[in-house]
Amino acid sequence: MAGKPTLSLRERNRARTYAEIADAALDLFERQGYDATTVDQIATAAAVSPATFFRYFATKEDVLFADEEPSAKTLTELVAARTDRRTTSVAALAEPVIAYAEATIGTDSPHSLRLMKLVMTTPTLAPRSLRMRLRWESDVAGQLAAEDGLDAPELVHTVVAAIGVSCLTSGLRHWPRTSSPDALAELVRDAFKHATA
Repeated sequence: MAGKPTLSLRERNRARTYAEIADAALDLFERQGYDATTVDQIATAAAVSPATFFRYFATKEDVLFADEEPSAKTLTELVAARTDRRTTSVAALAEPVIAYAEATIGTDSPHSLRLMKLVMTTPTLAPRSLRMRLRWESDVAGQLAAEDGLDAPELVHTVVAAIGVSCLTSGLRHWPRTSSPDALAELVRDAFKHATA
């Protein structure tokens, strides 16, 4: 039975530097505000040069949204693997979207909660948050359409995906108010109950 592939020293160093930059940025964003924090300050706090920062992140915003691509992929894969594929319905999306919420908190839920609190309380990050939400909706709608043998989503796919993703984002929006790292999945479950009542 094959185990996880062993990372090379270079890969481990890159992962460590990435984490150090991300942690330094989050600490500074929380202490002095996202808008008041510069890339130079993040680089200094992480003990790297600004050039090194830009090798890992294109902008300081990208530190907070680094998982945009993999998160959309994970959500779509969970939707594709859901138990109830007989109907295109909001109720059928509850299982995969709740599973995504559980995966989001993962093993580092306090870090995820801190990040979400920052994203949800910083107005200048709203456009990027909206872009991420629209990406989720588009990808889920595309998956639902593909299951029906279509090249593009019809209205039903778009509406169901939008409501399912709204349940997720509603849970994310309320999660920081709970101060509980483990509350996200329950919030998303409750959102689905309201949406399907």
